[in-house]
Amino acid sequence: MLLLGTLSLFTGCGEEPRPTQVIPAHESGALALLIERDGGEGLFVEGASERFTVRAAGEVLTSVRWSATGGAVTPDAERVTWTLPSEGRASLSVAVETASGKKAEGEFHFNVVAPANLVASTVIDPSPDVTGGFCELTFDSLGNGHVVYFNETHRSLWYGQWNGTSWTTEQIDGPGFNNDGQFTYNPVIAVEPATGTPHVAYLKGDGVLGSGATLRVAYATRAGGTWIRESVDPANRNESVRLSIALNPSQGLKPTIVYSDASSGLRVATRTGSNAWSIPQITTGGLTSEAVFDTAGTLYVVNKGSTLNAIKGSTVETFALGGLSSITGWFSLALTPGQHLLALPNGSAYNGAWVGFYDVTLGSPLSTSTTRMSQGDYVNHSNDLAYGGGKPYFAQRHGTTLELVTPDARGFWTFTQWGTIQDGTRPSIAIRPTDGTPHVCYQRDGKVTFQ
Repeated sequence: MLLLGTLSLFTGCGEEPRPTQVIPAHESGALALLIERDGGEGLFVEGASERFTVRAAGEVLTSVRWSATGGAVTPDAERVTWTLPSEGRASLSVAVETASGKKAEGEFHFNVVAPANLVASTVIDPSPDVTGGFCELTFDSLGNGHVVYFNETHRSLWYGQWNGTSWTTEQIDGPGFNNDGQFTYNPVIAVEPATGTPHVAYLKGDGVLGSGATLRVAYATRAGGTWIRESVDPANRNESVRLSIALNPSQGLKPTIVYSDASSGLRVATRTGSNAWSIPQITTGGLTSEAVFDTAGTLYVVNKGSTLNAIKGSTVETFALGGLSSITGWFSLALTPGQHLLALPNGSAYNGAWVGFYDVTLGSPLSTSTTRMSQGDYVNHSNDLAYGGGKPYFAQRHGTTLELVTPDARGFWTFTQWGTIQDGTRPSIAIRPTDGTPHVCYQRDGKVTFQ
């Protein structure tokens, strides 16, 4: 499959540059098809007229046929103008023949939104700053959205809350005057389901990343309308430090921060009281995943080398996930009600690798677990995983295209276009429990964005 994921600029005489979003087809075949969205960015809005051009690498098209599941299609050879239908999922299809006698078909799925929903579901923080290069989204049991995000302009940490209609934002930490504030990095969040109380783990410190910055693990929670900030581990960490946060259901939802750097091994910090943390070093290696608890209080993480760890107190069980041991990136994890652990590597180790998605049937002991591996997309650049309604959902960045990926009734992946996303960034996906709708936070045009 051919993947073109860059943002191209075409300049006409006396005209401003017009962006072109490139959307690849996911069907296999003799030809790799893609469509270019001319002059369009962001969401696909009900009633808008979108212009697309189909391309097939190295081929001259002699016949092109366009169709859609809704709206009005006006074809013009390899180009088409599509007036989008009402909100919901819609598909645009194209079938081509080439001068060399090859044939191919492509189907492209889109999430069409109503104009009335645009204001409430786009930019979270309207400030002039660059925000959202890193964001993480979650929901409480009432359906309220919670997000932490990074302000790149001023190296500060922010929190947003969504009531189903609008967002409110406030600063958690960052550089300041006589308040112990410092530059911040890479926040992660967990919320108490019933109360919506946020718990945030993050890094803070001095210096420039890539030039020997000194980082420390920090924690913040919101109580009585005020943010309480704590130092979890006063030890200086190098720039390889990674962390995740989860709430232990067997210990009254105590915040637990799992972290590691290249020299410290994997540590599990449990909050035992106000500004008090128990921090044993659990094992060697390095954290390469989110942390999740099951209902019995067993903590699951993936350690360096694609090894699943199940941690209960000082007991650590291990299970090799299999696949490519060279995966040292980041895994998104989700536990299903049937004690299956789903694991999605962030990006592909190699194009087409057989490590796209892991479904682990957890055994007791852990060594009796079994794994079923499925291929994900042939190429992806970053992704995140959520589980709801009996199936997994991925938010995926494919170049500068944001896609929702989920299986159909036969188990095949469907790829729904959600709009554009900033190149080089990663989306975060969560399922709203009150209506089962997947939502995502991400960066677009330098702004932290939600839909």
